[in-house]
Amino acid sequence: MFLSILAATLPLIVLLIGIPLLMKPAAKVAPIALLVTVLAAVLVFHFPAKTTVLAAFQGGLTGIFPIMYIPFGALVVYNVLKATGWMDKMQGAMANLTVDRRAQALLIAFGFGAFLEGICGFGAPVAIPASILIGLGYNPMMAALVCLVANTGPVPFGSLAIPTVTLAKTTGLDVMKLSQMTGRFMAPLALIMAFATVYAMSKSKGLKGALGTILVSGLSFAITEFLVSNFIGADLTSVLAGLVCLVATAIYLNFQKHAQPWLFEGEAPATGERREFHPKELFLSWLPYLLLAVLVIAVNLPSTKPLFSGAAAGWSWVVVKAQIYNPGKLYAFTWLQSPGTIMLIAGLIAFPFMGISYGVMGEQFGKTFKQMIPSFIAVASILAIAEVMNMALPIVDPKTKLAVVGDLATKQISMVATMANGIVALVSKHVYPFLSPLFGTLGVFLTGSNTSANALFGNLQKLTAQGMGLSDILMASAGSAGASAGKMISPQSIVIAATAVGLAGKEGLIMRQTIKYTIPYVILLGLMVFAFAFLFPGLVP
Repeated sequence: MFLSILAATLPLIVLLIGIPLLMKPAAKVAPIALLVTVLAAVLVFHFPAKTTVLAAFQGGLTGIFPIMYIPFGALVVYNVLKATGWMDKMQGAMANLTVDRRAQALLIAFGFGAFLEGICGFGAPVAIPASILIGLGYNPMMAALVCLVANTGPVPFGSLAIPTVTLAKTTGLDVMKLSQMTGRFMAPLALIMAFATVYAMSKSKGLKGALGTILVSGLSFAITEFLVSNFIGADLTSVLAGLVCLVATAIYLNFQKHAQPWLFEGEAPATGERREFHPKELFLSWLPYLLLAVLVIAVNLPSTKPLFSGAAAGWSWVVVKAQIYNPGKLYAFTWLQSPGTIMLIAGLIAFPFMGISYGVMGEQFGKTFKQMIPSFIAVASILAIAEVMNMALPIVDPKTKLAVVGDLATKQISMVATMANGIVALVSKHVYPFLSPLFGTLGVFLTGSNTSANALFGNLQKLTAQGMGLSDILMASAGSAGASAGKMISPQSIVIAATAVGLAGKEGLIMRQTIKYTIPYVILLGLMVFAFAFLFPGLVP
């Protein structure tokens, strides 16, 4: 038993040593961890080598299509806007709405960062707002800290909700219920983190004068996040919440133009003159993302979803299907319904109105592909690890009820189930709600990605919860919500922030600051999980 548990945890140990301790890139460590996973599955758990390799292949393929294809499409459009100057117009408009430093942090780091997280993730929600704040005169350490703390509320629904979608795929749990439960965690936490964003830069003395802006930004985001995640779905949660937050905060700040601004110590009041932007330019700079929101909703309406998901007669061509190793778990990619495809279509529609040629898009398509190769490798490896670790024998054909791999009379539990059994044997069900968010935090700390963390630990949360008689939806969602805390201390996120503000090599100093916010976040989330589990179980979907 001990040997099996040790072998099951070996891939995680490799990731833990390689990424945060040795500071090696995930793209180099994850393939090594995958090799260790395959060897452990074959040599210790006695899974057939061919089946194990095919499972790893299916997991890796899923990591590329549909998972990484989504941020790829978003980054292509973003890079086009950046190369043609449209992103600068969008950023400049927000940067010049106010000279109050606290309001700038909420507008740019909290609101705009949330929108970028919802659209593409991939470090953009930290790097881009941080670079804007530096341009406005922020201290580099302050800019990095503010952006890392602010980038928490939208994380489980980032990149058009791919972390939540991945959690549903790896666990087999209902994606809408996961969206609802995660939204019930993240909405109040997002409001709290709006306060934390201002506190990080001004401490308690700056909170009082910014209370109105904090409440407008925090509540507009939190309420929208709750409503969209609970009544519409996960895909557009962070996108719409970020947009509503930006609009609400901008309108509020427009009425605060004559208010006394809060500036950094020793800073002259004349800092940051406003610059007017033509409304048409502002609208066009947002056009691809507005079209994205409209199109994602359009293809997921009750009347259209069966068509674009391939469920309607004559529409099977929109789904790529393949049986790779398990007839009960086919590989499927609904390419036309994918937010990655929709983002590219939104760009194709919007660019002619913006005076952008398709040649520029083609050029950025290739550059974006090269830019994302390390992420492709890392996420594909992580998803391959997850697929192998979640594999169990026998593999049964759902049509014939016969075993295609293994023996019906001999069951071999998965590596993840082995770990879950160990947790169930050692941990009380009243203690586990406090540990559940830590798996998400640890997963992001290791991999830098909520998506990868959910792939690694999602099924562990599900099986552990079921073994303890707890809600699997609750515990899986708690892990995804806990991943936001991991974003604040993830080496990958901190390296991105440090690079953006010119503090490369000072990552340790940044982490010492962000961990002060990570610990209270995880404790508070643990209390929330406990309350949902034992005090208000009726509020769990």
